[in-house]
Amino acid sequence: MKFGARTIKTGLSVAIVLLIAEAFQFQQIVVPALAASLALLPSVYQTGLRLIEEMKGNLIGALLAVGSLLLTPNPTPIAIGFVIIIAISILLFLNLESTTRTVILTTILIMEGASQSDMPIWRFAGERYLLIMMGVTVALLVNALLLPPRYERKLEQQVTDVFQMVVRIARLFAETDGGRSSFESLADTKKMHNESKQTYAYFEEEIKANRWLEKKKAPIYRRAVLKSKMIETNRAALHVIEKLDHDFHTIEQLPTELRDELYRHIRHLLRRHERLFSAYELENEHIIDREEDLIHENFDFAKLMIEKMRAEEEELILTVVPLVATMTDWVKAMNELERYLVTEMKKHGDNLKVEPRKRWFFED
Repeated sequence: MKFGARTIKTGLSVAIVLLIAEAFQFQQIVVPALAASLALLPSVYQTGLRLIEEMKGNLIGALLAVGSLLLTPNPTPIAIGFVIIIAISILLFLNLESTTRTVILTTILIMEGASQSDMPIWRFAGERYLLIMMGVTVALLVNALLLPPRYERKLEQQVTDVFQMVVRIARLFAETDGGRSSFESLADTKKMHNESKQTYAYFEEEIKANRWLEKKKAPIYRRAVLKSKMIETNRAALHVIEKLDHDFHTIEQLPTELRDELYRHIRHLLRRHERLFSAYELENEHIIDREEDLIHENFDFAKLMIEKMRAEEEELILTVVPLVATMTDWVKAMNELERYLVTEMKKHGDNLKVEPRKRWFFED
């Protein structure tokens, strides 16, 4: 059994809402509790956006319900269904579909409850609207104040894991006789890479949400740019590995001399990739060999491969040329990472890494 931070915060949000509702003797205590459980999202930024969306969406639902009650004080199920159809249509038009469930609940509660209450319609609708907003607000405060998400540390670990998995696959292919088994972990590597991209998106949202709390804004922005370039470098390397896996049988048909040259070139590119990540990890720019010109080396490799192939080996040529193109993309990504990494290390070497911290057992 695993207890995640979001799981605990969702339960706590609901408990706080129920306590507030009981303290003020609200009748429909399930309404704010449900709103709180639906509003707790992976990032504080998303939860804040959900609060604004819930304010707009539920206001639309409440106004439609009140308008319908003014026309028909005792609404039938068909009338309620018709109002809900209109509400959902408006929400879809305004891109507020994420609030559909709470808006439906608000609409039904107002239309069903107001007809049976002695309270004026506007007051009854206003109370139900405020209950929904109370639930969402509590969820936002709990998410922001209690163990707020810290995606930068998670992102750094994921980027490192993807890098290590890429190195392992490439080394098995280029340095050992691993054969097709070299690519057994490719699917897991791609999955981890996609997770790192999603975490980076959350990290960007975390920066936006905490902008008013961050006194020194520049360091975290620099780290975000650096992480994006590291992710792009991993993506480019992964693309080369995918190409090698796709064209594995064709590559096996290459003459031994050319296949060995391909292995040598992959090892060379891989060493550059390793040096860049090691320079970041050790905070030492001198690990990088800045005299290398991998763009021209990659071009020379392509010329060598094509010149040594016989004219009748068109299929091999058509395999090698796209492969070289993916390698060029890899080289360009590494050059971009190198330029940014070296520049930032010279200026702000002590602000490029985030310090690790102890993880609680229930953290995601």
